[in-house]
Amino acid sequence: MKGPFSHDLQRCAHQSANPTGRSTLAMLAENPGLQALAAYRLGRWLLVSRKTWSIWPVGWLIYYLMSRYVRIVFDIRLHLSADIGSGLYIGHFGGILLRNCSVGSSCSIAHLVCITPAAKGDGPVIEDRVWVGAHVHIVGNHRVGAGSTIGAGGVVTRDVPRGVLCMGNPARIVQPGYDNRAILGLK
Repeated sequence: MKGPFSHDLQRCAHQSANPTGRSTLAMLAENPGLQALAAYRLGRWLLVSRKTWSIWPVGWLIYYLMSRYVRIVFDIRLHLSADIGSGLYIGHFGGILLRNCSVGSSCSIAHLVCITPAAKGDGPVIEDRVWVGAHVHIVGNHRVGAGSTIGAGGVVTRDVPRGVLCMGNPARIVQPGYDNRAILGLK
């Protein structure tokens, strides 16, 4: 099994308390973030696979039902305008909005996170292996460098360099050279 969703599944399995012996259906049933990613990945696949017209109406109906379910029940909104890389881990649910942004691979997002463009302009770019803590707002045309960590409650008002720990409102660097692989669950 290859593709972005298989990497999402691997990250979810690795982050769980019991990573061995769990089926894909069991992980989907237990993890709201994985359910939201399944709906998002289906919607993005439907956008690019216009050649398969025979399944298109049914696919969009399934996408609509799945995306509405995760929006209403879990308050996770992953808009199809967001470009989400493989291996995203959403560990909590509630108040998550990703719209018109780019998120790299192997990132983690906590609850009550808003990553959107400002009223005018392009959206944020989150590079690979970024950990975004709870209650973080990244609004506007800002770039968060690879391997960075935005601590809980951070409000990003400018670009964030690679491999740093940022905290506060406005977010500022509190530790340069920060290695976030342990909290991301990566080697």
